[in-house]
Amino acid sequence: PAAAGAVPGGGGGCSEKGGLSYALDWKAEGATFWDDWNYLTFEPNSGAAEYLLRDEAMAKGVTTAHPSHAILRPGPKGKYLKRTSAKLETQRKWTYFLMAFKYESVPWGCGVWPALWTHSPEAAWPKGGELDIMEYANEITSRTSLHVDAVENRCELNPELLNRPGCPKMPDAEYNFTGHYDCATAYPGKLGCAPNDVRFMGTGEEMAREPSVVAAEWTADYLKIFRIPSREMPADLAADSPRPDEWDKWLMSYYPFSASERTRPGSCPNAAGILKAQKIVLSLGFCGDWASKVWENSACANKGQYWTGPWSAKGPVMGSQCVAVDPHDPQGETPAGPRDCCTRFIYDEGDEYGTEDYLAQHGFWNISWLKVYQPTGGQRLRSVSKEPNS
Repeated sequence: PAAAGAVPGGGGGCSEKGGLSYALDWKAEGATFWDDWNYLTFEPNSGAAEYLLRDEAMAKGVTTAHPSHAILRPGPKGKYLKRTSAKLETQRKWTYFLMAFKYESVPWGCGVWPALWTHSPEAAWPKGGELDIMEYANEITSRTSLHVDAVENRCELNPELLNRPGCPKMPDAEYNFTGHYDCATAYPGKLGCAPNDVRFMGTGEEMAREPSVVAAEWTADYLKIFRIPSREMPADLAADSPRPDEWDKWLMSYYPFSASERTRPGSCPNAAGILKAQKIVLSLGFCGDWASKVWENSACANKGQYWTGPWSAKGPVMGSQCVAVDPHDPQGETPAGPRDCCTRFIYDEGDEYGTEDYLAQHGFWNISWLKVYQPTGGQRLRSVSKEPNS
């Protein structure tokens, strides 16, 4: 009989093992860190970010690269009610990979919405799939999540595989940890799936205190996300010969596509193709669909109290001077408009809230490197291409 907590067909343990070893395929590091990225300007989230193209982002110091690290930071005020920033995607795309992202610090604070994620240029969202590796807003904890189409690449994970006796539990963090592991996404009603080990979840402030490596492994059978404190970096990863099958102690999120289909036929019928080829995206957004929407119930809301700490009384007074606008249900208000509390704070038209100094203290990404590895045997990387004009 199978051992307690064993994964059907997975070789035992609490998650399936791919038996793969990897070799370095691409990296962003040092003074050329940003060279192989596209700078994107589209802001689909009704937010307060004005994303800059490469030359302007470099000139304004929004993206900088140094021998030991790269920085993505909030820039100065841009167009009316916008603060300049950047959203970047890799020029290359990969089908199946291991990605590792080493950071010294991550953005945190009221109004920020940072994300490290992947998307596909090969199909309209969400048919190409989206993996959110790190994403959070205000003081909300970061979690991983997956978003796919409800028909062509549908997948509902088997909860039993993520909550087995003797194994770390991974509740679905969607719907305030009451999700049912359905990865289909159609906002605002269907949010996707987000199996997360809560022991690894943290706010931006907490993660900024502990430099780490975040890694994502996507195979034909599963997705795994790891968070490894830099002081614990395994020797195999440091040597660029990573063996993620040995990283169970740092496993924070697991998406068992093939095992779900084996144990519940029809639940995830296209396990190997649930995502199309993915590009890696790094962004620093503000307000919008998330940070603005939840501002009213956030510690960031200024409800008339006086406190100078990093998590309270930011921007105009809620109610008398501003409101929290949900772009999906604006109640007659203008998303990212002049009455939105979060937008008013981030833009800080009259420099009365000290926003630029606030963001300069802790609103930035400080990245050591980002590396993508290719399997060296068995399952090989299906497609790698460079699209400099995408």
